[in-house]
Amino acid sequence: MKVGNILITLTFLCLAGFTSCKKDDLPPVENKGKVITNVTLIFNPTEGGAPLTFTASDPDGEGSEEIETGTINLPANSSFQLFIKLDNSITDEDVTLEVQDEGTEHLFFFGFTEDVFSQPPGVGNLEDREGHVNYIDEDENGLPIGLITGWQTGEPKSGTFTIVLKDQKDLKSERSTSHDGITDINLTWNLVIE
Repeated sequence: MKVGNILITLTFLCLAGFTSCKKDDLPPVENKGKVITNVTLIFNPTEGGAPLTFTASDPDGEGSEEIETGTINLPANSSFQLFIKLDNSITDEDVTLEVQDEGTEHLFFFGFTEDVFSQPPGVGNLEDREGHVNYIDEDENGLPIGLITGWQTGEPKSGTFTIVLKDQKDLKSERSTSHDGITDINLTWNLVIE
């Protein structure tokens, strides 16, 4: 076989090799979670008054461990609806809408110092899914999402408040826990009820 024929044959085999691989044969792309640079907690008093807003920011979007959270200060003996707003300032994207639209795949878990709230009581559902959280929003399957929740402060007290957002694609159920799925957010604030 001549050198020219060998080169043509090798070129043909290489091209055939590239084109014979179907999309289905490729390995699945790993879901690495969402890029969230700003997490805003908006405590809206149910009996009127200005909302209390607390924002954690990570401008480069490189991991929730680097986000500075600060302190949440709430008045004692007050009721709130908590709205969570998520943004990606790098792409100017409102991630809240994405989480809401993909509600069947997302679930917020909450943990807090024991009895720092009068409602919900306890320590939340971060470690035990059966723990109390007053979810207001839900996905199309009737399961909670957690972008909107209800809270009641009691007497002055201090502690911590943690939110964890899990991406639970094909996993979310009535029994899925904070250990299931990919963690999009894991943030802890100091909490002062005064």
